[in-house]
Amino acid sequence: MNLGFYYHTAIMRNGDNGLMIPSYLGVFIDSLASYVDHLYLVMHESKSDNPEADYTLTAKNITWVNLGFKTPAWHRAINHKSILKKKLGDLKNCDTILVRSPSPLAPYFGKYLNGKKLVYMIVGDYGESIQNMKNLNFREKLIKYFLKYNTWLFEKCIEKTDVIVNSTMLYEKYKTKAKSIHQIRTTTLSKSDFFERENTCQEAVIRLVYTGRVDPQKGLFELVEATSALKQNGYNVECNIVGWESSLQEPVKQSLQALASELGISENVIFHGRKKVGPELNAMYRMGDIYVIPSYHEGFPRTIWEAMANSLPVVATTVGSIPSYLSNEINALLIAPKSTQAISDAVVQLIENAALRKSLIIEGQKLAKENTLEYQTQHLVNTIKHVAIT
Repeated sequence: MNLGFYYHTAIMRNGDNGLMIPSYLGVFIDSLASYVDHLYLVMHESKSDNPEADYTLTAKNITWVNLGFKTPAWHRAINHKSILKKKLGDLKNCDTILVRSPSPLAPYFGKYLNGKKLVYMIVGDYGESIQNMKNLNFREKLIKYFLKYNTWLFEKCIEKTDVIVNSTMLYEKYKTKAKSIHQIRTTTLSKSDFFERENTCQEAVIRLVYTGRVDPQKGLFELVEATSALKQNGYNVECNIVGWESSLQEPVKQSLQALASELGISENVIFHGRKKVGPELNAMYRMGDIYVIPSYHEGFPRTIWEAMANSLPVVATTVGSIPSYLSNEINALLIAPKSTQAISDAVVQLIENAALRKSLIIEGQKLAKENTLEYQTQHLVNTIKHVAIT
């Protein structure tokens, strides 16, 4: 099968032939290429100084269909015809196009495929983001209206389209709207990423680890407040935040640092920045004792699989599809979102209860082994082949 793949994350040139992309997506693309005859990346070009592009694609059966330099979302949506029509028309040897969504251009692909099969791979929900947008300034209100309109268009266009989702929450949302729907988990894990240990919390300092976007909706302010509460209750904890912020000015990081300073725990809140998927990111998990992801909303974060693969007990909020995949006190501790007290209580429970901690590590690793790239990507390609002939 010759497969096309689109997502709005842009590609950066590296010399004459090298293509660079953020590592979380790069490992997936290389894995996807290994299960198809040829992979066409229908993607934008990014600037030559893009710090997010930290991974060089290695697969040799990839052709980049360059959509031009990435412009603002509203500009891409308005100019969808000039961006997509000719490029998609040139994909004569492509059988099926997989469009990762949500994305500003996603609703428009069906207009220009000339009989090629279209499959949407839905990994998130603009609607969730809209619900959490409050106290907005004028620019943010415009963004909200754009997302609402884009979501409406997208839901209209999937009525005759096959859809793949990565969470139970998205499955329930789209099961009556799409032509067909299939659920497949997304991951960045390879078999080589696993690291086994029986226990954590053995040193004088207990290291909490968060990985992902630096965003208020990830519950990071509550995580910093919980770190302070734990310190006040006599626990020697350290909060390690590993990830990136979309703005180069890093306003969220600055606010978190200000909060840590106000609480007198600046030395206990450490920002590590973006780490490349693989050994670099794995090192962050392996130096930690407890993984905490206190998000307000999620589909299902791939970082949970990464933490479990690296033998970290996990604390996660009961949002999105997390409760569908994880069971409280079986393979994770599940807590309510937006609660400093809930984070603090869960961390104390894990510090004090060695038997529970060890059990979560064992069961978490078992679950992670079901969610490797090798397994899930082959399942994805088989599903695409199936829907392409139905």
